[in-house]
Amino acid sequence: MKPRAAAKVIGKISVVLAAFLLPVFTAFGAQTADLALELPPVIEAREGAFYLGEYAAITGGNGLAAAASMAVINPSGGGFSASDVIVALGATEAAGSSVSLRMPEVVTVLPESDVASKLRAMTSWKWRIEVEGADNPARGGFALPPNVLPGAKSLSIKLISPDGDKANKQVKVRWYQPVVYSESALPKDANLAPSSLKLRIETARMTRPLVWDANQLEGSTLRRALNAGDAIAHSDVEDALIVRSGTSVKLIASVGGLGVEVRGIALQRGGKGDIIKVKNLSTRKILSGTVIDAGRVSIIY
Repeated sequence: MKPRAAAKVIGKISVVLAAFLLPVFTAFGAQTADLALELPPVIEAREGAFYLGEYAAITGGNGLAAAASMAVINPSGGGFSASDVIVALGATEAAGSSVSLRMPEVVTVLPESDVASKLRAMTSWKWRIEVEGADNPARGGFALPPNVLPGAKSLSIKLISPDGDKANKQVKVRWYQPVVYSESALPKDANLAPSSLKLRIETARMTRPLVWDANQLEGSTLRRALNAGDAIAHSDVEDALIVRSGTSVKLIASVGGLGVEVRGIALQRGGKGDIIKVKNLSTRKILSGTVIDAGRVSIIY
């Protein structure tokens, strides 16, 4: 490995490029830099672009490590350089931060393993799949279990030798993905605005699938309170609530072909299209109705 290189991420990418073409580096020690980033000399990656956080060890406070993990690397010629990393960082919210960068001049990018490639095809997983302990099954062959869920931490694969001998092998698997989180704590029933949420790279969890695109949360609310920085799981959200229990609502009914509106109280919470219990404040009767929009419930007779 080459000696440790350190550089400063400048706000404007054109300035960064100029610095590397000279080349000029502004040195920062790992203890004083805003970000510390380390990459191995060789990685195995799927074809095309990937996120820096899928392969780099990144540390840094104030959300900088999360922002840096989403830097997009697009290798060419079988590798990428330190200048490619700096330019990629400059396109994220980490731009303008100092970085202690530990990596060779060029990181070699090899094709991902056969096991990872087959897992990707089986599960349609979009990001890095790291497999440990497969013992180079390409020399013979291998077979995966028939049903694999993304996030599984280990798998038993069947190795097939060139002579046809078969042996079971337990391998460790890590599934990387972008995850959505909020930099501030969110209360239960909070309406989620994609523009206020952030992304970082994390490993997936089989038992708690995580949201990977903030736009998937448009019009959703939280089922439970979340701490600042908590990754948001699909089980944490539901369709946006437009009626909450205990709030005043208009009850819409059709009587003799005429539309009638009366005041009521929602006894349950619900989103558009949900059937909830309500109380007619005039008759004090408990009724069922369909939420049609904010504060309006169509009564079911």
